[in-house]
Amino acid sequence: MKINANVILFCSLAVSFLSATAEPVSLFDGKTLEGWNGNYRYFRIEDGAIVGGMLHKRIPRNEFLTPEKEYSNFELRLKFKLVGPNVNAGIQFRSRRIPEHHEMIGYQADLGQRFWGSLYDESRRRKILAQANMDELSKVLDKDGWNDYVISCEGKRIQLWINGYQTLDYTEPDDAIEQTGLIGLQIHSGTAGEAWYKDITIEELPESRAALQPGVRGVATRAPATMKIDGDLSEFKDAFGAPLEYFHPQLKERAAQFFYMWDEEAFYAGLRTLDSKPANHAPDDRLWEGDGVEWYFDTRRGEDFRNREWGKGSVHCYWVGLNGDTVKPRFCLRPGYLDAIPKEGVEVGARRTDVGMEVEFKLPWSNFPGFTARLNEVIALDSELCYSDGEERVDRSFTFGSPLSVQQPASLGKVQLVDDFLPEYWKACGPILAPIRCDTAWTQNTLPRVTAYMAIPPNHSEVIGRVLFRVVDPYGSMLGDYIGTIETFEAAGNFQRVMAEWPSDHATPGAQSLLGIIYDKEGNELARVVPRMVSVGMRQGY
Repeated sequence: MKINANVILFCSLAVSFLSATAEPVSLFDGKTLEGWNGNYRYFRIEDGAIVGGMLHKRIPRNEFLTPEKEYSNFELRLKFKLVGPNVNAGIQFRSRRIPEHHEMIGYQADLGQRFWGSLYDESRRRKILAQANMDELSKVLDKDGWNDYVISCEGKRIQLWINGYQTLDYTEPDDAIEQTGLIGLQIHSGTAGEAWYKDITIEELPESRAALQPGVRGVATRAPATMKIDGDLSEFKDAFGAPLEYFHPQLKERAAQFFYMWDEEAFYAGLRTLDSKPANHAPDDRLWEGDGVEWYFDTRRGEDFRNREWGKGSVHCYWVGLNGDTVKPRFCLRPGYLDAIPKEGVEVGARRTDVGMEVEFKLPWSNFPGFTARLNEVIALDSELCYSDGEERVDRSFTFGSPLSVQQPASLGKVQLVDDFLPEYWKACGPILAPIRCDTAWTQNTLPRVTAYMAIPPNHSEVIGRVLFRVVDPYGSMLGDYIGTIETFEAAGNFQRVMAEWPSDHATPGAQSLLGIIYDKEGNELARVVPRMVSVGMRQGY
């Protein structure tokens, strides 16, 4: 048998890579319960295993044994066996102990009775979230002996295996459900019996492997430790950047860029504008009447997250960099919601530039006591840009939603807290990073031509190799591919967009649709974007 040397090299590199990025750690030494917390009357060590329960006495209530550390993304491996009739047990994960109570709350990989290999939500929704196929599992399960259990959690995806058979692949649909917490070994109340656990190891997965959660449209990257709210956006150089109004007829009076970052203390937003007449002449309690930002933010964790009503845990507010045409940062809450947050530690910083304004906003998490900022948590927001051309407000544009964001948080976009912007985020975030527009100019000195534009995100332009505009008919057939040309319409701040044209006869109005495809410099596809189906500004149909 001849073995390809390249295969050997690939395998050795793969093994060394895996060993370099993560190593399984033993949670139990087979001898002591050091580092484990629980009711020791119902847990003991026997033959190198943790044993929960006893054969001579009923279990009066659920009991749990937990190590001290919390885990988010991991692969947990252990061996288990159940002894006794009708024994029920399970392994808790991403769970918490209920204060002043014996119970835990969170996910449970179930064991025993008709629940082997199923996913139960302990003390929370109190139901089976995903049921294993017992007919298939029974072919590999040893109900009287030792079995292998593997529990894998990456982002909102949960996978379970027993003896190599995958019992389920579940993705959590509820953004309010916490995705970090404790591991726990359970013995269930009821009949006398024992649950044995041994060879318990856990491998923490790199955070970069955690995918964006379902429905996420943007991210906030981790802020540097040197954050200073002074209007200098240099700290936002690696932040997620969203271009806005890159297709406006008054391009150098309207184009802007929003940036989003976070840390354990606060959420940070940055704004860079092109504007030759920056001004906000509004009084301190009516900041929306001039140049500024109308800000929509939702941190609620329950069923009211992104619902129709504003309430505690969400805020509708305004931040601006001017008082009149003088740089003087200001902040206020929406009238009627003045008790939405206590305004603890809120800061706004601003400065003029040669081409417009730069403004920074700090919103501490202490204003939202029901929320704890953690990696991969999801919040919701929309950032509305208001322009006044030196007078009263004349233009309003929305980054994630539409004018409906004014009325209800359900219009806000889901944003995930991450460390860095990764290439794999392009697919979900492309429509915010690189929105597109297609139109036919009213005045042309040629036969009718269609023009398409795509905005280029300021902090991610270096990865883009080319942009292709694909015209398709209503049945999905391609009518034409047109390569875009990148143009810089303002060097300060890296304001760029892509443009392509084609004869209107190639795309009869009402009989075609447009698709923008973004490729990296190696020719790999990053994202696909289609024109927005909601109004970007306050003019319907725009």
